[in-house]
Amino acid sequence: MKIGTPTETFDGENRVAMTPDSATALQKLGHACVIQSGAGLKAGFSDAAYAAAGVEVVPTADALWSAADVIAKVRPPSEAEVARLREGQTLISFFYPGANEALMKQAAETGASVIAMDMVP
Repeated sequence: MKIGTPTETFDGENRVAMTPDSATALQKLGHACVIQSGAGLKAGFSDAAYAAAGVEVVPTADALWSAADVIAKVRPPSEAEVARLREGQTLISFFYPGANEALMKQAAETGASVIAMDMVP
């Protein structure tokens, strides 16, 4: 399974859902990892640090969303990000489904699965 993390699009968001260390742990479990170029910069992680950890660094959001089976994000997805979801893909992020019913419906219509971290006890 290929796990990917895009650059967060929410203004002021400095966190990233995958660090070089977490990618190393995922790879030890047999998963491949991919990250959008620049996704870790605001959190202090360079593309070179990800590459050194064995992570595939791709140049664009489109390349990331196309390459990954599982997308891990910090913030809820935008409408444009939900539109990138495809059947069989999984999105793991905060989502707030009760406050984002239309977005949840849009995600469901793609055939993707969503794990809303805000709903995990």
